[in-house]
Order: sequence, then C-alpha cells, then structure tokens
Amino acid sequence: MSSYWPLLCPAEADAIGQWLATLDEADPAPTHPAGLRREDRIDISRGRLTAILKTADDCLFQFLPKRILRASGHPYLRHAQSGAPQNTALRELMIADMRRWQQVSAYLPDFGADAGSLPPVATKCDPLLSDSPPWSAEPSRKKLLAAFDASHDWGELVDQVDTFIRTHGPAERQGCVAYRFEVEDAGPCLQPIADFAAFDLAWLEGNAKRLAVLEDNTRNLLEGYRAHNTLIWGPRGCGKSSAIRGLITRYWDAGLRGIEVPSRSFSHLPRLFDLVRGRPERFIAVLDNLGLDHTDPTMRILSTVLDGGLENPPQNLVFYATSNFKDLVDRRGERPQGPPPMQADDVPGEIRHTDSQSGVRKGFDPQAFQRLDERRALDDRFALKVFIDLPTKSEYDRIVVSYARRVGIDEPEADLIARFQVWRMRNNHDLVGG
Repeated sequence: MSSYWPLLCPAEADAIGQWLATLDEADPAPTHPAGLRREDRIDISRGRLTAILKTADDCLFQFLPKRILRASGHPYLRHAQSGAPQNTALRELMIADMRRWQQVSAYLPDFGADAGSLPPVATKCDPLLSDSPPWSAEPSRKKLLAAFDASHDWGELVDQVDTFIRTHGPAERQGCVAYRFEVEDAGPCLQPIADFAAFDLAWLEGNAKRLAVLEDNTRNLLEGYRAHNTLIWGPRGCGKSSAIRGLITRYWDAGLRGIEVPSRSFSHLPRLFDLVRGRPERFIAVLDNLGLDHTDPTMRILSTVLDGGLENPPQNLVFYATSNFKDLVDRRGERPQGPPPMQADDVPGEIRHTDSQSGVRKGFDPQAFQRLDERRALDDRFALKVFIDLPTKSEYDRIVVSYARRVGIDEPEADLIARFQVWRMRNNHDLVGG
C-alpha cells in the first residue's frame, strides 16, 4: 500500500499481514510442525486480528471505509481540504488506492456478526438545542458508509469521498465548528471542541441595531473583505459571549469557525497565524472577558499581534473580544498631571512648573501622557467597539415570557413573571442577566 496513506497503525498492519499470510500458506501437511492443524492456525490468527482491530475500532464491519473517511494523509484528500479544484492525476491515484484497500478488505474475516449494534446511550437533551446539530458529519458519514457496503468498486465512490472531505474536512475537523488554542509539548495547536455551545442568534432580544453592526462585520470576513477586530463590551449578562456563539451557529455553513483563546495562551498568539493561514475556513478568535492590569506584559503582546507586527495577519482571521470595560487596561483612575507635552511650549513657565495655588514649584512628569498612550494602545487595536446593554425591566419581562413560550411553557404571563422574580431574589441575582 501507499506509504503516504497509512490507514493502519503498525500493530494493525502487522495483524492483517499475519492473517493474510496464514490464509496464503501452501502447507500440504495436515498439521504444522508445532502440531496445529491449518484450520486451528487460521482460528488463532483470526482471534488475534479480531482482538487488535476491536481495540482500535468499535465497528469492525466497516473498518476500512471508516478509516478512509477519517484519513487526511492522501495527496488527493489534502488537495480537497484546500478547496482547490479537482486534480485529475491525484484523482486517478486515489481511485487506484481505494481499489487496493477494497482488495485487502475482501480477505478480512466477516466481522458483521461479531460487531452487532451498540445500544443507544441515554443522554439528557437541552430543549433549546436539536439532538443532532446541523454541522454534524455523522448523517453524511453513515450514508457514505452504506454506499461502500453496497459498492463492488470503491473507486467509483471517489467523487462522493471528495464532496464529504470538502464539506466536513479531515478527521480532526469533521463536525467541528469551534477550537481551543492551546500550547502542548509538541507546540501550539487547535484542539477541537467536541460539544460546541450552540446558540440561536434570534434569541437575543434588544440591541438589534448594535448586533446588526457586529453581524455586518462578520459577513465582511466571510465574503473576503477586511473585517475589523471588535470589542464587544457592556455589563454582565447582556449577551456578549452569546452573540459570538450565535454568529458561529448562524454562519457555520458559510465556513465560519470559532477559536477560543484562553489567557494562558496569549503569549503564543503569534503562532496562531501559522495554524489558520491558508485554510479555507474563516475564523473568529475569541478573547472572552478580557481585562488587564497595567503591569501585565500580555498587554504589549496583544497589541503587537492585533496590529503593529511586521507580519500581516491572515485574511481569514479576526479577533472578537468581550469585556465589561470599554478601556481594556485598568488605569485605576490614573490621570496625567499638567498640560500635555506637545502643548507645553504654549503654556507660561510659571504655570508649567509651579503650583498655581501654593506658588511652590513642582516637578512636571513629561512621560505621563506617553504612559497613558501605551495603556490605551490595546484599546485602539479594536477599531470597532460595540456596546451591548442590559434590557429595561419591562423588556426583560417580555424576554422571560418569550423564552418560556418557545419551550412550551404555557403558564399565565403574570404568574410566570411573579415566580421568576421570586427565583431571582432567592438566588441573589441583582442583575437580571443571561
């Protein structure tokens, strides 16, 4: 088999090789020198093969087809992942390799009876979400696996495999719309978030015009235009983080993906560019609940990454930050004393260097405004600032009733609001938020 398409780990390849060698033995003797009959040797080899492959894959009946759909090493599949048009030479190579794997599959023991079907796992379902999110690759995968099962020529399925990979990506990306930027021993990486917290953007009531600005900026990103790094700020519980989740939920099928950036990964942010540059998806890097002390060295790192470095940021990446503060760096009420340095020449000397009330000379700090500029530099990296405000009390009552009706609660409106107020006060929620 092609060395560039290793569908099997070494233990699996060795087990399959021993199985095929056992079948191919041309030993005319009824017993082996070790005293085992050929049928017994086949049974032992089959048992070892079953044990190894069952460890690797729960469903052995479609062992190799499942591996093909989750593989990413083949040149044809890498070409499909990039979104480029089909390449005829790579397509013919893929057809030939799929037919070779079908030959291997034909000699494997029939595991269909052994595998059986696993009982469904009972899980609690959030009534706000569908049982199967629309970006799940599972329905398409099941349909394609059925086509493998019915096909006499796997090579004929190459275009269906191509469509599947272009839609859902390789194994680590299939059914994934959000990632977490982490730094591991092997270096920075994007860890898939298996259970994305989907949110319907239409459920955010109020702030409609402000959210429309945020949505327009996101569409610019998806359509290949320049999109602004955006600061979404406002009081707690007003839906800042939910708005970002709602955008990903609404536009996932247009290629929008989210990247959660925890604070522990801030110092490695320059490496994020290499991870997303050239990929067909569009990414929102989320800096959630951002707020820094003025002595935090992360402030300079973020400022350089967002704007000011020598490397152009990728066209398919934009940063969205959420914060309770419009000013991201805490200045603790600091205000520079005296006139700004660039205006000092126009100010009489006795005012510049003397306290006008006491007449005592005082030192003028010529760098006060420069320090203020440095601490405001991070704010300026977010060209777009969207303020999301809490609803009024009457607006919030309407939201509570609206949410209740959507999930099938038909309790009278007055009773519902009254019970909600009791719950809110009992649990000490001073702001009626998310």
